[in-house]
Amino acid sequence: MHPVYKIKKAFRFPFVAVTVLLFALFTAGLAHGEFWEKVLTGALFAAALVVAVEVSEREFRTSENGLQIRKFFRTKDFTWAEITHLGTVLLRNKAYFLLTTTKGFYIFSNLLQDHTLLLQALAEKLGGEKVEAEIKSYIENPRERTSLVVLTWVALIILVGILLTRWLMA
Repeated sequence: MHPVYKIKKAFRFPFVAVTVLLFALFTAGLAHGEFWEKVLTGALFAAALVVAVEVSEREFRTSENGLQIRKFFRTKDFTWAEITHLGTVLLRNKAYFLLTTTKGFYIFSNLLQDHTLLLQALAEKLGGEKVEAEIKSYIENPRERTSLVVLTWVALIILVGILLTRWLMA
């Protein structure tokens, strides 16, 4: 069985919950809300829905033959020979990884569950000349991205408060 790397559940769960609560707020606004409230909550819900689907669908899968990247109902398959470079950019606790292929480039972050295992697998398959030295040092000292997870939980708590206030005042 080949490992699958998805976005962390600690981010996916609260974000999907935020999307559901935005839908609840939107439907409540449709019944008794002002025009601006319908437009605002509808736009926020639509944007959150697109991101929630993307977050739920995105996955990386390694195999003996290559790498498969699945995102937003599209699948890209790469053989190991087609991958030409693996690099990184570090910004405090955020890490972005650039995967350059003969078909284009792809960016992923340390928001992936077990992203260091993915980096190790990529580094082993690609060899030393295609992998930047910063990747090897990052694997030894990985950084965890918690700020986005915390902000999503804060947004969830705020939306629960807004919905409770709305329903108690109705």
